[in-house]
Amino acid sequence: MSDRSLSTETTSGSGRRRSIATTAAGLALAAVLAACAANADTTDDAASDASTEPTVSVDSTPAPSTEASTTVAPTSVGPAGLSFANDVMPIIEDNCAACHTQNGPGAAHLRLETAGDATGFDAEYIGAVVDVGYMPPWPAADGDVEFHGDRRLADTDRQTMVSWADAGGILDVDPATPIVATATPLPTLDGDLTLTGLPYKGDVENDEDDYRCQIYDPQLTESGYVEAFGFEPDRTEVVHHALLFHADASARQAAEDVEAASDDIGWSCSGLAGFGAPGTVDQVMSWAPGQQATVFPDGVGIPVEPGDFFVVQIHYHYEPEWNDLPPDESRLVVDLADQETIDAAAGELDPITLTLYLGPAEIPCSTDETGPLCDREAARAQLIEEQGPFAGFVGDGLMASCGATVEDFAGMTDGVASSSCDHRATPGTILSVWGHEHEIGSSFTMTLNPDTPDERVLLDIPRWDFDWQLNYEPVEEIVLTSDDVIRVECSWDRAKIPADAEPRYVMWSEGTADEMCYSQIITRPTS
Repeated sequence: MSDRSLSTETTSGSGRRRSIATTAAGLALAAVLAACAANADTTDDAASDASTEPTVSVDSTPAPSTEASTTVAPTSVGPAGLSFANDVMPIIEDNCAACHTQNGPGAAHLRLETAGDATGFDAEYIGAVVDVGYMPPWPAADGDVEFHGDRRLADTDRQTMVSWADAGGILDVDPATPIVATATPLPTLDGDLTLTGLPYKGDVENDEDDYRCQIYDPQLTESGYVEAFGFEPDRTEVVHHALLFHADASARQAAEDVEAASDDIGWSCSGLAGFGAPGTVDQVMSWAPGQQATVFPDGVGIPVEPGDFFVVQIHYHYEPEWNDLPPDESRLVVDLADQETIDAAAGELDPITLTLYLGPAEIPCSTDETGPLCDREAARAQLIEEQGPFAGFVGDGLMASCGATVEDFAGMTDGVASSSCDHRATPGTILSVWGHEHEIGSSFTMTLNPDTPDERVLLDIPRWDFDWQLNYEPVEEIVLTSDDVIRVECSWDRAKIPADAEPRYVMWSEGTADEMCYSQIITRPTS
């Protein structure tokens, strides 16, 4: 296994995008480049210029053919004074080619196997997404903690790509010249177990937000450890997020009982898994667009016993344009540690602990908005009617636990709202940190020991992007104790709400049109 912390590379999986491109083909290429940069591991830690908020529309339609590429003689240099061979191709090979050559995940959309694949029409849009900072994706800002896998381009590399594209994407090599990936290969899953539930499609006409749990049974017959896993969404247009729960054998009857009581596949499970006594069902993963495989470092794993099983909660968000999609068949891929790995850890791997750190989400209507649902109680009543009692009470509970009141948010009527909450830390050594908001999220910050001489910002995302919700793995060892405090701060911008949506007071809940201030830290025991 890798000696790194949790490895979580990205591919974009949402069907909801905002657009800077002006043609359908441009949107397709943006998707291609998203997949490309998301799966190429770069060693360049230099910061990029993020002064422009990236807003790129992504479509699953393959980019058009570019057989008629613009080329010149192999000895020529483009009008910008740039050489594709010496200046541009090395950047592509370091940051894109690992995804778009051979059997990479981006190959189905665009192959970057030869120099000719990057020119002509494609070059224009390569320059566009690089210029606005959308590619390569890395929402975290420079701060107090350095992370593994920082994939941002150095300013000089970014400008090289943009200048070359603006000059026409001209080649100074034969278009058949191979592009060879030079980035460190991403860790891949062995796929010891590939688990699926039954194909599922909810009531797309009447249930816009559907939270569906199913048993994913590994049928274990002996003790072992999970050393890596990955959630692979199938119908990415409608899969909003997923939670993975590990349940021990004693909870199996409870899971089967709740499943048998359902008239549909699996069971409805807004909130958590919806079964099992405390201590028998543990959340071990939160997945959202932007994440891929989770690989634990050496000596770390999830202990499993015969009869243990997994439950996957998938939040489906349906919109009219996705009504004709086939049923979803998302997969859970699991790697089990071999005996050599277990023996190297003196016969026992360290377990992980996933701790949630939550904050309130209260976003009043702005002074420019009016309507009956701008009243908080009316909006709360609608949540209860649509999503059940949990949806109505979670916001109140979070405010109580964080020492906040509705009045604290009443004056936030300029369209921007924010919240914060302090929590005692769960002891352990940090493996990864992660923040989560929905589509009107504006910023996210997680701080260790705020307002003290020991204050450290663990994660700062100044421009929230729903499509790139990465796990971040600290390079250094950061040890938490029970005396430490974790502060989470979130902000939201109502300008991101679709113009045709009915004005309403937005509260903390799981629906895509609702909001969250949600984060997690995964730790291992401190030696």
